[in-house]
Amino acid sequence: MLCEHLCDSSLIVTATRDRDLPGDHSQLGYKRLLQPSDSVTTALRGTAKFGKQIQRQQLDLPEYAASFLNYKALKRLIKQLSATPTISAQGGPATLDAQAALRANKEVFFFRLEREIEKVNVFYLQKEAEFSLRLKTLLDKKRVIQARIAASSRLSASFATLVEGFQQFDNDLNKLQQFVEVNETAISKILKKWDKTSKSRTKEIYLQRAVEIQPCFNRDVLRDLADRATTARLDLEAWAEGENIQYEVSRQQDRTIGQRVGTEESDIDIQILQASAAGNTGALREWFARLGSSPDARDRFTRIFLATISEAPDDSLSLFLNSGLVDIHAEDDINERNCLHEAAIYGKEIVLDFALSHGVDLARLDVYGRVPLHYACLRGRLAMVEKLLAAGPNTIDMKDHDNFTPLIHSIVRHRVDCVRLLLASNARIDPQSDADHIPLNLACQHGSIEVAALLLERNAKLLPDAEGLFPQHLVARSSEKADLLLLLRQHGADLNQRDKLYQWTPLFHAASEGRVECLRALLENSADPEALDEKGLTAMYYATWEGHLECMELLWEQSSHHRAERRSSTMLGAVVPPHNQMLAMEITPEEPTGADGDGIPDLSLPPPIIPLRRYGHNFLDTKTFIALNFDRTSKAIKFFNEARYPAARLTISSKTSDLIPRNLMLPIQEDARSVYFQVDNLSTFSVDFEIYPTFGSKVIAKSVALPDVFRAIQSSAGNCCLPLFDPRLRSVGQIQFDFQVIKPYNGTPLEITQFAPYWKATSALDDHSGLVTGSSLSGDYLRLTIHLTRDGVPVSYPSYFVTYNNLDVSLCQLKYEVLVKLGMTSGLLNRDGTPILESTDILEWRNRLSGSIFSLREILAAVPPHINLNLHVLYPTSHEDLNLGVYSNIDINTFADAILTEVFDHARALRAQNPDLTRSIVFSSFNSNICTALNWKQPNFPVLLCNDLGGVQSAYHSSANLLEPATRRGTSIKESARLAQLNNFMGLTCSSRILQMVPALTETIKQAGLVLVSDASADDDRGRQQQSHSHGQAQSSGFAMMPDGVNGVMKANGILRFNETVDM
Repeated sequence: MLCEHLCDSSLIVTATRDRDLPGDHSQLGYKRLLQPSDSVTTALRGTAKFGKQIQRQQLDLPEYAASFLNYKALKRLIKQLSATPTISAQGGPATLDAQAALRANKEVFFFRLEREIEKVNVFYLQKEAEFSLRLKTLLDKKRVIQARIAASSRLSASFATLVEGFQQFDNDLNKLQQFVEVNETAISKILKKWDKTSKSRTKEIYLQRAVEIQPCFNRDVLRDLADRATTARLDLEAWAEGENIQYEVSRQQDRTIGQRVGTEESDIDIQILQASAAGNTGALREWFARLGSSPDARDRFTRIFLATISEAPDDSLSLFLNSGLVDIHAEDDINERNCLHEAAIYGKEIVLDFALSHGVDLARLDVYGRVPLHYACLRGRLAMVEKLLAAGPNTIDMKDHDNFTPLIHSIVRHRVDCVRLLLASNARIDPQSDADHIPLNLACQHGSIEVAALLLERNAKLLPDAEGLFPQHLVARSSEKADLLLLLRQHGADLNQRDKLYQWTPLFHAASEGRVECLRALLENSADPEALDEKGLTAMYYATWEGHLECMELLWEQSSHHRAERRSSTMLGAVVPPHNQMLAMEITPEEPTGADGDGIPDLSLPPPIIPLRRYGHNFLDTKTFIALNFDRTSKAIKFFNEARYPAARLTISSKTSDLIPRNLMLPIQEDARSVYFQVDNLSTFSVDFEIYPTFGSKVIAKSVALPDVFRAIQSSAGNCCLPLFDPRLRSVGQIQFDFQVIKPYNGTPLEITQFAPYWKATSALDDHSGLVTGSSLSGDYLRLTIHLTRDGVPVSYPSYFVTYNNLDVSLCQLKYEVLVKLGMTSGLLNRDGTPILESTDILEWRNRLSGSIFSLREILAAVPPHINLNLHVLYPTSHEDLNLGVYSNIDINTFADAILTEVFDHARALRAQNPDLTRSIVFSSFNSNICTALNWKQPNFPVLLCNDLGGVQSAYHSSANLLEPATRRGTSIKESARLAQLNNFMGLTCSSRILQMVPALTETIKQAGLVLVSDASADDDRGRQQQSHSHGQAQSSGFAMMPDGVNGVMKANGILRFNETVDM
């Protein structure tokens, strides 16, 4: 019975959650799917428009909607005041100066702002008083129940509703806290807009003196309410389990007087409940006879009757109804439901019929604002819906506290028969105001073609929702099939309609979310693949950024008639950057580009004329680096009963680290799913995971990762799944994450004072936002593919496998001495230590090194120092281990240390020969973990992370071939850029084909503070042509085709060339 109560309450009280309950596809799914896609990253769109955010919040919190700060009106006021002419003091002519006009009308603006703050504050104080009274009532009822009922009884008639009451209180309190947060943000943003428009500085002082002192922005009261409610609920659950807790003595004033049912219970009540649930009609008759004449008989049996509806069979319920001892009009004093509500929830036809025949109020609202018809539609009880509509047709369009009508509930739960019946009874299908949900949009969001067809048959209008998305946008972003999209088109939907959020057509949404079928249908129905959004970007840009290769190919094929023109423009260096393409757009964005979240232009100083150089990067000296990464595709944190934890936050901390505890809102968002530690002693390092109510301070679940998790001997990375325990040490869920442990280099690192680190120059002080203008990387680099043999010797060979007697053997499974004995290695040095090949030509060395296995030590000793090297590390991912059978048994730290030892020894040997003699080396790999290890272990040599999205699948398994990219899981450009930024990599290597197809990616990656290399190594024909025409120097015609804007190009001949820059 308790679970049923909680499930019902969760339909509404968890409106702030971003996940669905098990088996509970309520409106929460709608809200979750309407959240901005992960593709909305800082690099692409900046912060989401706050005007749309506050509209979304008003729709989600309808009872608070009228009391939100009127952000739009204040923005319009600023615009209006800035256009007001000002009169000079000498009575001269009026002049129109926006800044002067705003300063002259300062009082007008702040008068309006103060009235808005006052409105918010008055409403908050009303709600605060209401919540204080509600909590006091709940606590009093808890004391009464605990004092009068035997412990360890979950069958108590009031236990379920009381727990539900605390649950509802927590969620309603969370709504109020959200209301406060949104308004606080709105005030800050409108003040920021005022300052930037009027060129003044009033924001900080106004916030301190006029805003923060307001009661509504003092979080202590709400935090105290949340903590008291959480403590009481946990205490109540512990009491129900029979734990020995001292309870307060009940007070006379706790008794409930009046029509509503009280909470007095005893062991007798429990015995009656048990008899009723078991269908023991004989025992029930005896209880009626024994207690029927007592003064409180009617009150007692009414209370028990409401509690037993959920489980009792019809025979037991019939006895209650015909006993004359039940008040059929009574309601529960906590959830405020009468017997009609309960009958609709649990499908008790006998109770429903009896209540209807005795005139029970059909329009009575429970604590969630619902009438019985809401629950009948929620549960899909068609026969009950018919009876309730016949008895009370005026309830068909009633809204609950979330503005959900019975029709909306039916659509969200996919109750098609109920939808059909409601429509036949003329349920309203179009919204009456902006605060109403739109049935057609909900049906499209949930992919219900049957419901959408029923609504369209009744001429439902195609309207934008609170985020400015039309039904066709919702289908394109969420549906795997294209049927619903075609249905909308048949009813007049414009498949090139732009949304009101980012000026995206449905094609953008399908491309960004990887909805291949929808995208194909859109293209087949004349959707424009060349349409530009408000940032001047195409749908193919977002498909590529998100790593949806099939969508990208479809869009590229459709745009074939533009391909030749784009290529010729690229060759001439005349590609129009995205911000200039905006000039050609035939749309008017709601807010100017290049602005912050609320459309305010950036007034920061221009970048310095001389770029800022950054030398090296942060690295590990004596500390150990630990990364925790939470999965972005599955639930990293899972509760066994999600209804109990509607809104929560995760705090990650370590008692052995000086890291400030990290708070993550649940579910974990894209930009917060990685947490890093640097610790002195790995053997004592542990991580505490604590889950709190979103705004409370009482722990509701906890776990700990002990040192043994991170001290894995055989591997430096792994996956961990830990149980979550509540304060009573009951398992309530689990937390899962990947981890990586990077130890400091185990040898003697290069001294920074003697070996200068690399550098890169950016146009801003922040590497993560400044455009890279140059680096210490210049000239040509010879690429060597580096492995580690079983005995830890770094060798160069272009594949994971070597061929011996027609067998492909994993190179990492063989010892170096075995390779030498089998004659599979070649020497590069004479006995006296001089190179066998005395050439200084980089291509001749490339040809010499490509046909056999060589140790890295010999290569470094033999290749002339003026030839720069790109050490491309092949460290298999777990996916490659599984699919290729590589099975490397060497952990990342050992692997990286072995390579760095050879490189460091070589650098010292060169310095010993000549103090001015150095060799430039750059590391690269497709494996982000080995890149991370190499980067954190030293600051002298840069690291490039390679992305294989869109690469031609022409690499191989055998000794003559490379690894086939088809065996690798493609990583999105977005994910690669995120990893490169978080770990301070030098930059990215991306497919030249991708960069040519989507030139705008070049600017995005470079603006993230990353060097960009175009990988053209898959272009075999051009590479062979280059190799045949170049002899002596690597200055072939192939390099003359370097794409515009990139910092370097990797060619098919194994040569990596970097641009010369002004800095050099």
